[in-house]
Amino acid sequence: MQNNYVITITRQFGSRGRDIGVALAEKLGIPLYDRNSLEKEAEALDDTMHSLVEFGKKGVTGYYKMAYPLGIGSSLKQDRMFELQSKLVLEHAEKENCVIIGRCADYLLRERENVIRCYIFAPYQARIRNSIQTLGCTTAEPQRIIEEVDKARAEYYRSHTGCEVNNTRYRDLFLNSNLLGVEGSATLIAEMAKHKFGLCDET
Repeated sequence: MQNNYVITITRQFGSRGRDIGVALAEKLGIPLYDRNSLEKEAEALDDTMHSLVEFGKKGVTGYYKMAYPLGIGSSLKQDRMFELQSKLVLEHAEKENCVIIGRCADYLLRERENVIRCYIFAPYQARIRNSIQTLGCTTAEPQRIIEEVDKARAEYYRSHTGCEVNNTRYRDLFLNSNLLGVEGSATLIAEMAKHKFGLCDET
């Protein structure tokens, strides 16, 4: 029997999906795993991944890093990184309650029952505004960055799952973050988790 629960978050660039995930984990008092933390764990398991984890030193930093979901390196190394991160996603889901952002976690955990799979999106103009306000983009940058990152994430998800990133097959909730904002969106998902996983009975 699977007792641990997991909430996965896939998101559009500029939708503040990561911020919602952070707020959600804090509300529920559970750990959060994302690209950065899973890359560090993967590097600890296989030090040949160091070149992928540290590729920011090659001049690809900040939000541009998002255009390279598995870093810059050979296809073999990128495949190995995905293999290690997938292993870690499954291990964390097996041993603890957690929030997992990205990494195709919704697909990887498709056989588990105690999962809420979220897709966070926002209207295009809201994504531009969020990029300018929270990521330090200039007014001329967001459109190009949104296009590049959307394309990279779609290809990353498609190549590892065989599905489009905005599919409904591995999703339980589609949420427009512009409707409730970060705190409101996190609260909504937290309330869903309490009902689905019976968390109200534990308090």
